[in-house]
Amino acid sequence: MKWILYAISILWIVFGSSAILYTASTRLTAKNILKSVDLKIIAAVPLIAGLLLLFAASAGHYPWFIRLVGFLAVIKGIFIGINPKKVMDEINRWYINTASDQSYRFFGIIFIILGTALLSWVV
Repeated sequence: MKWILYAISILWIVFGSSAILYTASTRLTAKNILKSVDLKIIAAVPLIAGLLLLFAASAGHYPWFIRLVGFLAVIKGIFIGINPKKVMDEINRWYINTASDQSYRFFGIIFIILGTALLSWVV
């Protein structure tokens, strides 16, 4: 179960670093993914990651926090899959077209902090 936490934390750190250092490339990649991949497939990513976090939480030093993040990811995956009132279309439009570079860097900082914390909490 440790390897699940290691893999997720390293992916978060890589994504956060990319969002900070290569903001334009990250925006272009997100645009290509969101336009070419079905929303149901995209919804599977946070759903599976959340279930993996819930499953592997006992291998961490703070399992309650890992379970909380996993539970939020499962809710996010369900929300994206259901897409009530086409809310995700508006969020995706904002994320691709309107969000500033500072927003991408802010999300990158959050992912680096979460990834580093999760990496340090593996028992």
